[in-house]
Amino acid sequence: TGMPDDVREAEERTWMQRAADLGYAEAQVRIGDMILATSPELALSWYRKAASQGDGGGIHRLGNLYYTGHGMEQNFAEAAKHYRQAIANGDTRATLDLAGMLLNGQGVAQDHTEAFKLFMTFITASGSEAHREEIKPRVAYAHQSIGQCYMNGEGVASNYEKGLDHYRIAAELGDVFAMNSLGSKSRSFGHWKEAVALFTKAAQAGSCAGRVNLALYYSRGTGVSSEGGGGDVRNFEAAKKLLLKAVKQVDDPQHVLAHLELGYVY
Repeated sequence: TGMPDDVREAEERTWMQRAADLGYAEAQVRIGDMILATSPELALSWYRKAASQGDGGGIHRLGNLYYTGHGMEQNFAEAAKHYRQAIANGDTRATLDLAGMLLNGQGVAQDHTEAFKLFMTFITASGSEAHREEIKPRVAYAHQSIGQCYMNGEGVASNYEKGLDHYRIAAELGDVFAMNSLGSKSRSFGHWKEAVALFTKAAQAGSCAGRVNLALYYSRGTGVSSEGGGGDVRNFEAAKKLLLKAVKQVDDPQHVLAHLELGYVY
């Protein structure tokens, strides 16, 4: 509209607030989203108002808060319950969250078959919006999970090629797990350059595993050059830089391997 961002945001909030006060569930959810980071308890009250009207978005948000424990006590069983209710009330985004819980048996009995179906439902519902920046990571996660199901024969008949197809889509959408998985498979077939390209992409996206895997190539001089453009030239300095970043990622199990590899490259 040509307005400065702060003016536009203030106007949006003013009118959304009025609509929320008048009882519009969609506006109540939007107001909750706007204030969640700074006022989680107040946001919770708006989500509950929307949910009480059967709004799928409000119910979904409550499920998210139960899952994360943000503004309330963490409760995975309640999160799953709310995700199911949100789906029943038309919120297809909740299918992905419930699918993840079913895949891992988190707060619910593990059920790969239902998880697989829900992942597929989410992808179908995403349709043409799959490449929108705000939804792209969730679509990527869905494809990565479907690829994993096909690879492991979990919830669906094992199909290596279909698994690879979904991993490739996930990697294109920015999923680092898929990038590393494809890189490892390329490595197992001796496709060094393809593996390096995938690990490089994962490392650039901040993946600890990607950094460790790429560092191994630099330290061994396989598939990379000192400029990163192919050949068989060892580059210990490049390996060190990657590993020094990886060791700081203490929430990732791969950071342990990074410590070991640093010992070797020094």
